[in-house]
Amino acid sequence: MDQPKQSSQQIVLNRTRFNSIEFETKHVELVMPRGRDVKFPIEISNYGAPTQINLTASNEIEDCVRFLHNDFAAVGKTVVDAIVHIQTQRHGSIAVTVGYGANTDGFNIDLIAEPYQEIATDPGLAVPGEEAKGYREVSQISTHPAVKVVAALAFILVILKLFTDMVPGYVGIASAILLLVILIMYKLFTTSSQ
Repeated sequence: MDQPKQSSQQIVLNRTRFNSIEFETKHVELVMPRGRDVKFPIEISNYGAPTQINLTASNEIEDCVRFLHNDFAAVGKTVVDAIVHIQTQRHGSIAVTVGYGANTDGFNIDLIAEPYQEIATDPGLAVPGEEAKGYREVSQISTHPAVKVVAALAFILVILKLFTDMVPGYVGIASAILLLVILIMYKLFTTSSQ
């Protein structure tokens, strides 16, 4: 499990008055890898009597933030680990409720996905013209709009011949043969490029 670039948030309870909530910062940014669980520790310091505490992620981030320990009595110093998992940047907040709802406050949190890193390749390792040429042929054949339209039309005619009498027999046979040829060509080109 990874650690984010900003390591934690600190919350202080009962320092200024009964059930008071203070934050080290009201806005946290976590820069983290995509698709991996990241531990985000929330350190709670309670200066008063034991206080019931509950942490809640806002709707925008509730699907990607979970608390390993929640809805408990905070005594002295306590650390609550939040596990964060994202694919793209998210913005939301985490609400802190103390004393069974006596006071609630929160802080904003930006979950920022690290940019994708490009893998450097040595152009000298490639055989000049071989892979690029084959790839171009496959992409031109498989994505050419005319081929897609002809294949779709042939498929429709075959279906109509099989289930209705709207299409003459020779048209259905010709459509089936054309569809088969397109599928075989596509399969041959895609396997030869790999």
